[in-house]
Amino acid sequence: MNSPQQSVSLPASYPHAWYLVLALTACNVMAQIDRFAMTLLVTPMQHELGLNDTQTGLIGGLVTGVFYALAGLPLARIADQFSRKWLIIAGLIGWSLMTMASGLAIGFWTLCLARLLLSVGDATLGPAANSMIANVFAAQRLSQPLSIFAAAASIGNALASVLVAGLLALSPWIAPHLSWGGAPMAPWRLVMLGLGLVGILPFLLMLRVREPIRQAQAGGSPSFKAFLAYLSPRRRAYGVCYFGYALFVLPFVALSFWLPTAFERAHHLPSTTAGVWLGLGYLIAGAPGTLFGGWLAGALERRGHKDGKLLVLLLATLAATPAAALSQMAGDVVWGMAMVWAAMFCAGMALGPVTAAIQAITVNEFRAQAAALLYLLIFIVAFMGIPVAGALTDLWFKDPLKLGQSLIIIGLTFGTLAALLVWRWRRHFVVELQRYETSIGTP
Repeated sequence: MNSPQQSVSLPASYPHAWYLVLALTACNVMAQIDRFAMTLLVTPMQHELGLNDTQTGLIGGLVTGVFYALAGLPLARIADQFSRKWLIIAGLIGWSLMTMASGLAIGFWTLCLARLLLSVGDATLGPAANSMIANVFAAQRLSQPLSIFAAAASIGNALASVLVAGLLALSPWIAPHLSWGGAPMAPWRLVMLGLGLVGILPFLLMLRVREPIRQAQAGGSPSFKAFLAYLSPRRRAYGVCYFGYALFVLPFVALSFWLPTAFERAHHLPSTTAGVWLGLGYLIAGAPGTLFGGWLAGALERRGHKDGKLLVLLLATLAATPAAALSQMAGDVVWGMAMVWAAMFCAGMALGPVTAAIQAITVNEFRAQAAALLYLLIFIVAFMGIPVAGALTDLWFKDPLKLGQSLIIIGLTFGTLAALLVWRWRRHFVVELQRYETSIGTP
């Protein structure tokens, strides 16, 4: 029987590779819209449902992270064995329906359940999409398509801002015709219902996707136990990718969730207006930053830096962390938002190269599970920044106006940890990459 390391091959011919990237990116955009919309509606949701910052952070961070993580690995194993296309379509339908259900919540627990199920549907996308893209692009070309897929995070957040603002503007004409709980439906509820319907667009694109043909698995279907056995001797190489990125992104997940509320409290800027500026930042700074990160990783590798993908993560950490802190120190809203945009550009650089790094050292049969483990850590580790920021504000500072200071503490602490980890451990990734390339005969 062949070992897992011997069972890998170069991607098969696939004439619709870039259409696949387009369709998967559209799904990722929709997932980001449905996830980010709650960020822009925190204030009206808190007022109507009676939520404080700790409860809001638990729903936006802990619930989303834990249940995404619990669902992610089993769904990734399904993706490694069965049709990834139909798994993604099922997830897309599920998270769109749960976005609509969020608009019908009547309190903490009903909103919690809707966001929990939304995260389970969302968990179908990342691992399956990474696996499909890795099937149709060679390892040396993975950074670019995976950076495009990752850029959906910025594009989705920007579109969420536009769609939320647009639907809120339309709500005075729609609300009189709809009711909930014996009263006219609140505008934020209409927004959630409308966003759920937008999921029809990526659904139509996915119907035309052709499932890439995978090489036959050596030794049968890949189990999670087999994946862990594969991972164990390579734990330092994977660890620098997984934990380096999770620690790096933790403060930026918290910042993106709380920033409209923080600017509303500190600068008296309405959260919807802050959301529009934040959305523009994702489009103007975040998405170009993601694409630039993919280009930079390739450029560094062409110059002989085998650790080029991780050097991008290190550079992003060193640049984005101080910019994020300065955004909360600025006394002027314009300078504060400018620093947010700078942090967005730098933070966006890392995801494409990191996901490409993981795929570049993973054999075909474990690629979805390897990607799922990254998303698991992002949603468990990184999303903890959201409830931690809420709890620091409620329990430590005991002042809602100190939300920005909570974000500064989180950013400087975890940004420093991420930089130290990547600097010290990136050599382990290089060793594993060289071993992997030797095993498949890549020069």
